[in-house]
Amino acid sequence: MLHRASPALALCAIAFLAPSSPAQAPAPRLDALFAEAQNDAAGVVPLLVEGSRLLATLQPDAARRLGDTLEPFARRAFFGPEILPGMERLGLGQHTIAKGETPTSIAARYDIGTGLLAYLNRGFDERRLRVGQKLKVLDVSRGELELGVERSTFRLMASRQLAEGGRVLVLFTPVGLGAADSPTPTGQTRVTKRVLQPQWTDPDTRQVFPPADPRNVLGGYWMALDPEGLGGRRGIGIHGYTGAPSDDWLSKPGSHGCIRMLQRDVDRVYHLATEGTVVEIR
Repeated sequence: MLHRASPALALCAIAFLAPSSPAQAPAPRLDALFAEAQNDAAGVVPLLVEGSRLLATLQPDAARRLGDTLEPFARRAFFGPEILPGMERLGLGQHTIAKGETPTSIAARYDIGTGLLAYLNRGFDERRLRVGQKLKVLDVSRGELELGVERSTFRLMASRQLAEGGRVLVLFTPVGLGAADSPTPTGQTRVTKRVLQPQWTDPDTRQVFPPADPRNVLGGYWMALDPEGLGGRRGIGIHGYTGAPSDDWLSKPGSHGCIRMLQRDVDRVYHLATEGTVVEIR
C-alpha cells in the first residue's frame, strides 16, 4: 500500500541545508527522492540512505529540520509492518520461526526488545506463533545501533550502522532535557538497565512512588545510563514524562538532567535499544 505524505514533507530539500553548507549539491537529488518515496514504497530505502548520509554533514539546526522530515519514513521502515523493497540494506529482514523458538529467543538473536516485534508485524500475537511463520525483524546483533542526543536542538536520534558504510536514521524525536542548574551531562555512555513500570524517587524530597501512583512521573519507562561516561553523574536516564503537559517541557530545559520523552516515542526507544546500546550526548 502506498503512503501519501503530508504537505509539510513535500518541502524542497534545499531548505534543509544551512546557507553556507558545502553539502548543497546533493539537495536536488534528495528532493527527487522525497517525491519518489511519497508515492512509491520502493523509494523509501534510497531516501533514508541518502537522507541519512546528508544528515551527518549538516549543522545541528539544519540536521533537526531534515531529521524531522525523514522521521515519518524511518517510522514506516523500522516501526511498521511494510515489507519494503531493498529493506535488507537497512538491516531489516524476515525471520522464519523454527520449532522451539519464542518471542524472547527471537528478539535476543537480533538484540532487540520483544516489543519491537509487535511494531514490525501486523496482528502480532506471541501466543499464536507457529513454525514456518515469517516475522519482520531488525538485526542489530553486532552492535550496529546507537542513540544520539543533541542538546542544542532537543532531539534524540537512533541510527544503525550500514554494511556499505555510514549510518541510517532509525528514529528522530524531540525530547526534554536538564534545566540550567542541572543540565543533561555530555559524553558517551551506555544503557545499563531497562525497566517497565518502574518506581520513582523524587530527587528533591527523596519520596518513593510506586508504579501505579499517579505522582510517579516516569510514564512507565526507565532506561538507566552508565554514570561512568557522564562524568560520574548518577541517576541519569531516558524516561517518559507525565508530570506536566508536553507543551511545558518538550524541546525545553527543565529536568534534573534526565532525557524526557513523549509516551509514544519512549515506547519505541525502549523496545528498540537494549542494555549495552551506546548513547552519545552532545
